[in-house]
Formats: sequence, structure tokens, C-alpha cells
Amino acid sequence: MFNDILNSFIDPILVINKEKDIKYVNASFEETFYVNSNLILNKNLKSIIDEDSSLILLINKAIKNVINLKEDKLVISLRNHEKKQLKVSIFNTFVEKDLIVIHFEQNLKNQTFIYHKINSKISQSFSSLVEMLMHELKNPLSGIVGATQLLQKDLKSSNYVEMLDLIKFEADRIKNLLSNMENLSAGEGNMSLDFINIHKVLNYCTNSAKNSYGTEILFEEIYDPSLPDFYANEELLIQIFTNLIKNASEAQNNSGKIILKTSYNASKKFLLNENDLPEKKPLQVEVIDFGIGIPESDLENIFDPFITKKQDGKGLGLSIVSNSIRTLDGSIEVTSENGRTNFCLNFPLKTTLKDDYEKNFSS
Repeated sequence: MFNDILNSFIDPILVINKEKDIKYVNASFEETFYVNSNLILNKNLKSIIDEDSSLILLINKAIKNVINLKEDKLVISLRNHEKKQLKVSIFNTFVEKDLIVIHFEQNLKNQTFIYHKINSKISQSFSSLVEMLMHELKNPLSGIVGATQLLQKDLKSSNYVEMLDLIKFEADRIKNLLSNMENLSAGEGNMSLDFINIHKVLNYCTNSAKNSYGTEILFEEIYDPSLPDFYANEELLIQIFTNLIKNASEAQNNSGKIILKTSYNASKKFLLNENDLPEKKPLQVEVIDFGIGIPESDLENIFDPFITKKQDGKGLGLSIVSNSIRTLDGSIEVTSENGRTNFCLNFPLKTTLKDDYEKNFSS
């Protein structure tokens, strides 16, 4: 009966003894902390929570003083390096004196760690903006491509030819990207998927940064070489990481260090909408800078169009990022504090036949 009562709670519930051995978790705890009760029961709490986590310290205090404690904004560090901010209540039980009951509650109003869900209203307003941009940008790009082709016929220096090749490649890439976005905003056309190596995409984006605004940036690349290639749209991936890297650079006045990290993380699950089962998106990419950080009050709105505090900014970069991630069935989270901001992206690993994943993306 005790288990039935606790399992009926919609919030995560954890029961431990004074040695911090796990005696019971309800279904909500399993879902929130990505664990299986059959695998963690009777194991020590430190097997899923970092030993130096604030939660462990709070539990130690409750046990030592035999008191009930509550913390409204507690950051909990998990063993998979994820952090969660939750409201925590710790109770010493009187029925069985050796047991401690811990109740977790998400505090959405004050939550620093935001999982950004892109809603349809933002997507529709963005589509209208895209239609205007198409008309204005396509004609000058055609002129750039044509002029570059003429110059390539006359210039003999290998250095000049290499730079012209780069200009033509970039112009063609923008034209293709605009065409894709134009189709998407009109609700027609297919998004083609190619077999992509995520590290080649990241290397392209960092090299582009080093040749322009990021000459003073130190890029630290922490890549998992075992990650497989996957089906995605290369132009959208380049667009996503070009914007995030530029954002990270500007947060540090185009100097300092930026960390790019890839990993396989199958423990995190994401809800596409309320009626769907959680979906794994194990290909994870993190873009980390060490700038001034994003104010807590701005975190919920940073992906909205025209939201910016930059003097010369237009507020479109992160809105473009969020729209492109949605198109690729990806997810994005941002955690920020003074001196460190982490944009964490997760993508589904589509590695089977390409035709199985050709998809019509309508707005």
C-alpha cells in the first residue's frame, strides 16, 4: 500500500535510508532522472547523483539534525553530467525511523535550465519573415555567383582561385539554403537528407570563423570519434552551428576559448508533443563559451525573433537556429551562468536507408 500511494504522485519521489541506499522510487522519478528502478534499488544514491551534488549535502544535513528541509532552487548534478534545477523537500519519517522521503518538484517560474520547445506560433511568424528574405537575397546572390565564374576563367594564381572557389561555394550554399527555406515556409517541397559526418560540419564552421571574426578565438574540440554518420541536411547543420559559434564568439568579444563537444547520450529522452512517447536523440553536440552569460530573465525568450540586447544585433540568429533544429527533429537546451554558457543540441541518429527518412516538412 505504501508503494501504491507514492506511485500515485505525479511528482518524483525518492525513499532512502540513512546510509543513502535507495529503497523506493516512483514512476515519475524514473522518468525525470532517466533510471530504471530494477537497476538502482538498494544501490547508494551516489550511483546516480554526483557525490558533491548540493542534494547530497542537503540530505546529510537533514540526517544529521533529524529535521525536515526544503530548498526551492536546488541544482542537482547527475552522473551523466546533466544538471537539473528542482524544488526539493526532505522528510524524516516517523513510521520507519530509518527512512527519508525526498519529494522533487519542477519550479518552472524560476527555472534556470530551460528546455526550449518551439511552438507553432513562433514558427508561423518566422515563415513570414523567410518569405520576405527570399525575395531580397536571391537576386544579388545570383550576381555574385556569375561574377565569380567569370573571374575564375581569367585568374591564374592558385591562391586567388582557392579564395574564389570558397566565395562561389558559400554563395551556392546560401542560394540552396534560401530555396529550401522558401519551400518550407510555403508548406511545399521535400527537405533532402544526405549522409553527414557531424565533425566535418563542425570543422567547416570553425575554419570559417577562424578566417573571419574568430582569429583570436581558441577552439577546443572534444569529439567522440565513434559517432556514426547520420542522415540530415548539411546546409541546415552548417547554419545552426555557424550561428551558435558566432554567438559564442561575440559573448567573449571575439576572443577567449570556445569548446565544441560531441558525444553519444542515449539517456536523455524528449517529448515531441504531449501525446507522443519520449524519443531518444542520442547524437549530442555542445557549444560552450566563457562569456558574461545570459540573464535568467532572458532565457525563456532567447529563441524568439527580434529578441536581442546586442547593440548592432537583429535578434534573428537564435530564432534561425531554433527553426532549423525543429526542421531536423532536433532539440536544444541552454544553461547559463556568469562565465559559462552551454548550448546543448540533440539529434536523432538516422542511419538507415535514406529513402526511409525523406520527409515532407510543412510549416
